[in-house]
Amino acid sequence: MPGLVVLDVSMDQVRNRTVFSFTGDRHAIFEGGFALYERALGRIDMRQHQGEYPRIGAVDVFPFVALRDAPLRTAVDWSVEFAEQVAARFQVPVYLFAESARTKLRRDVESIREGEYEGFAAKMTDPLWAPDFGPGVFPPDKGATIIGARLPLVNFKAYLTTPNERAAERVAEVLSDPATGFTGVHFYPALDRTRNEALLNITVGNFQATPLYRILEAIKTELRRFGAGVSRVEMVGLVPQRALIESAEHYLQVFDFTMEDVLETRLDTILGIRD
Repeated sequence: MPGLVVLDVSMDQVRNRTVFSFTGDRHAIFEGGFALYERALGRIDMRQHQGEYPRIGAVDVFPFVALRDAPLRTAVDWSVEFAEQVAARFQVPVYLFAESARTKLRRDVESIREGEYEGFAAKMTDPLWAPDFGPGVFPPDKGATIIGARLPLVNFKAYLTTPNERAAERVAEVLSDPATGFTGVHFYPALDRTRNEALLNITVGNFQATPLYRILEAIKTELRRFGAGVSRVEMVGLVPQRALIESAEHYLQVFDFTMEDVLETRLDTILGIRD
């Protein structure tokens, strides 16, 4: 498709979920998005779908992410326009989230997902959960979809040194609790049956407010009560450079370091390429 650049495709069997990352001008993004919805809604029957990750429909969430110096306001405007067209074209209930949300209740994607696909038909009978666009009745084959604009999200998996899924569940409980955990960070325990390893799926809404190394160290601390640790970390989709550099700075114990000390950042500055 002219003008559309696919940046990354990430998938796995445990989550039974595929994440596409692409960019381009407004027309290319819209047309690419429509093609994605058409293919997914035509091939995925949610009545047969199972996976370890929360979802409410065949296309669970379609975020517009403001990168580099792109205005967040533009991402919001595009997302709302796109959401309205998706609802009209495909007759699916659409919920606006994050910066595009029209109510505080819908800013957090997890608030919308609560109840998941299996409980969403009943959820939609509550006037508080009427969709922003599209039909007010839940289509069981396609489900619903979430669209909105946000800043870059970091998504990664932490595999544990134990097959004890209860260990992953306990860590998720503690670190998701408002009193003992992190704001804007979500933990989903799971078991990779192909490797017989428990794991945590983690999404970080604001990696600058909550650096990745703090999350990882908190997971390790909670796992000690089970005599377990973290065997490896896998990133899901793309990750902002700054998020990785901040963690490298922490573990290397580099003193008085800034992004301007990164070779590529200095070159971008000299060449007039803004972050």
